[in-house]
Amino acid sequence: MSIERTVRRIVSCLEVKAVVADFDADVSVPTIRVPADLLDSVGPVEACARAGVRAGDFILLASRRTVTVTYRPVRTEEERLARLDSYRVVSRLLFLLTELALEGVEGDRVGTLCVVSDEARGMYRTTLPLRVENVNVMTEEGGRVLKALSRLDGAIVVNSDGRVEAVGAIFDVSSESVRPGLGARHTTALHVSRELNCPVIVLSESGRVRLYYRGREVLEVPARSAPRGPSVDDEEHRGEHAAREPVHGREGGDRGA
Repeated sequence: MSIERTVRRIVSCLEVKAVVADFDADVSVPTIRVPADLLDSVGPVEACARAGVRAGDFILLASRRTVTVTYRPVRTEEERLARLDSYRVVSRLLFLLTELALEGVEGDRVGTLCVVSDEARGMYRTTLPLRVENVNVMTEEGGRVLKALSRLDGAIVVNSDGRVEAVGAIFDVSSESVRPGLGARHTTALHVSRELNCPVIVLSESGRVRLYYRGREVLEVPARSAPRGPSVDDEEHRGEHAAREPVHGREGGDRGA
């Protein structure tokens, strides 16, 4: 039986609020198309953000590439993440950085860090003589520019509308934020996400994409493959690191008190 027929049969037999798949599913419930690499991690959050699915509702995650179907409830932290004011931009960055992990830049692996905040100004410094104007990651051209900027040292700061505010941003990290086993980017992400109460996304040279919020890792997109090229190991997790915990955002957004 084909994966498409399997999905249709499950939807007809079980209570399913939405189908998230890497193909166009012809079913009677809302469907969200998501690349196979993002199905297990971002897929349930996308179901909440785009189809109104709530925690406890059952969804199907289906992949034609891996020939798998998963029937499971949406978790509370996934619904909370989808309800962040800035999730539309966060979602776009997750897609872009996952593509970047697979494509690389000119055949090389890259690592970068994106801070999504309207309140980062004054929290960072930059030594790059580069100003970026009128670049919005929500557009196709802005996505291409973001990928090119990923080769620069420092963080990329993006506001809640998707506009790039700064590149090469250096955030000073307090000594209490430094944890054994974390590379520089992940340490910065933990610190900034806690201090600014905002989402921070890290792409490691290995191809893993991680989302931090309020000083916690809340989502991970595992690496599937990466282009050839030099890899930097000191940005990877070694041993235990900050435990993933539920997102405790306010009902309306990511600007907690």
